[in-house]
Amino acid sequence: MRRLTLVQSLSIIMLMVLMATSPSLAALRDGYLGDVALVAWLEGDTVKVALANESTTRKSITIASEGWDQRWRPFFLDRTVVVPARTVLVEAFTLSSVWRGEPLAIQASTWDRTAVVEVQTQEIFEPDSYVVRSQAEVGVRVDLGFFAADLQNSYLMVDEHYRGITPDDTGRIQVRQVEGGFRYSLEQRRVEKIEPYMMLSMWAPQPRTDATVFSFSIYKYSDDAYWNYYQDEIPGPTILVYGRNLALQDNSHLYQPPTPSWDRW
Repeated sequence: MRRLTLVQSLSIIMLMVLMATSPSLAALRDGYLGDVALVAWLEGDTVKVALANESTTRKSITIASEGWDQRWRPFFLDRTVVVPARTVLVEAFTLSSVWRGEPLAIQASTWDRTAVVEVQTQEIFEPDSYVVRSQAEVGVRVDLGFFAADLQNSYLMVDEHYRGITPDDTGRIQVRQVEGGFRYSLEQRRVEKIEPYMMLSMWAPQPRTDATVFSFSIYKYSDDAYWNYYQDEIPGPTILVYGRNLALQDNSHLYQPPTPSWDRW
């Protein structure tokens, strides 16, 4: 019994160390504004933000650009949105014409809290959706071009399980397909190049509350015995999961004027 208790204690300590050092798990903790979970991602020249309000009261939240362009203007104009109770709200923000591919982040704030959330791009990871219902299947396409160009590392490892905020928010990750290299076409009588990619599949968790976020990582490594686990970690996408008690309200297709209005410029 004493030995079992010691093993459990060591497991808890290792989990705490992992939560403190892993970039992907740190991003999960950052994606909360009180009891509102947030994720943000980029589609073309549009930043989309999903806010999951688990409480029984509506929330007034201001979304603003975290950072400035070369003219000291925000990458998009801020807007105050009202998130209804028990609702996942999706909003869209159009980037200004002076954005040149700089890293993006949003600042979400209420009268007493502020959270800064990174805007996810699809340079490496392309999930089916960044907002999914609980226990839905989630597919993620991974562009392996970065790995093909890496001459230092010979191997790529995928997390066996994704991780969420609580120990229950976990599930197995399956590698469905890996493609890349060359093939010969008999009809065209030519060698064709196949861009390298990998398809992953997983089932979203059933959150203990009404919403949660989860993520995973992949890792580059070689035969070097001094491989650094975190130095070669590539954090995966952060995906928002909502339960059946929450309604989804997608306003990303609607024109929403900024707060204050455009004429301030």
